[in-house]
Amino acid sequence: MSSVMTLQGPVSAEDLGIVDYHEHLCYDAPAWLLREDPDFSLNNPELSARELRDWVAAGGKTIVEMSAIDFGRNVRKVLQIAEKVPEAFIIVITGFNKPYYCDEAVWKTDEKELIKKCIQDIEKGIDGTEAKAGVVKGGTGYNTFNERDQKLLRIAAQVHLATGVPIITHTEAGTMALEQVEYLCSFGVAPHRICLSHMDRNPDFWLHSKIARMGVYLGYDCFGKIKYGPDEVRVSLLRRMVQAGLGHQILIGNDLGRASYWKHYGGGPGLEWLLNKFVPRLREEGFGQEVLDDLLIHNPRRFLTGERH
Repeated sequence: MSSVMTLQGPVSAEDLGIVDYHEHLCYDAPAWLLREDPDFSLNNPELSARELRDWVAAGGKTIVEMSAIDFGRNVRKVLQIAEKVPEAFIIVITGFNKPYYCDEAVWKTDEKELIKKCIQDIEKGIDGTEAKAGVVKGGTGYNTFNERDQKLLRIAAQVHLATGVPIITHTEAGTMALEQVEYLCSFGVAPHRICLSHMDRNPDFWLHSKIARMGVYLGYDCFGKIKYGPDEVRVSLLRRMVQAGLGHQILIGNDLGRASYWKHYGGGPGLEWLLNKFVPRLREEGFGQEVLDDLLIHNPRRFLTGERH
């Protein structure tokens, strides 16, 4: 089977185990963002390592660290975490989150230069380290698909085509999903190399089933975030997708990008919550082990390696 690039080097797909497809372990948010919202202070490698150990103890194995360039990616801090928790495979990324986080340099810099930088992150290493990215990110704003949104997606498309790494996008509250897919595919990106994050923020079964039938992966990562609505809604959506035969196109994760989400930073529900609390709920609600294995193991493995279902 194919391998996936992690901070520990290439890892065989069969060794990836349980995967959290979308996470934030440690980053240095831009100063202006911290002034607006101090909760974006997930920046302590020791506390993050303790949380990651809890997740490993719950059965987790591979985690995709989704902090992008514009969001304050700090690969050196993530490397410290990897050294403290060698039991976990950590995949880091290149690319950009969404226009809101990008400073003016992103818009003033020639697109080809940004593409070149992202390719270097994948092929040579990030910020002078030997850590190589295994995923590229792009994203759009809430119900917007303007030139800035499109620039970030064009970068992701060209980096994917040049390197073969998969694309995980940011959708703001699950909006502009079809537009993202159509735009990326217009550059020659195959649908099964795309995953759209945060789609359970917009639990529209018609939309989700349409996207899944195109071969695109949908990322569900809002479990436990009751401010986005009760988990009952997400469980119901997940059940309908599985019953429709589309469970193979879903990836799940935590997306705990704020300090207040982490137990070791003084908040909750914590990184291990999904495996220790939510997965047991799914079992209790009738989801069989085969379905759970698809969501946690087989689907992310196929997505990360480019294997077709």
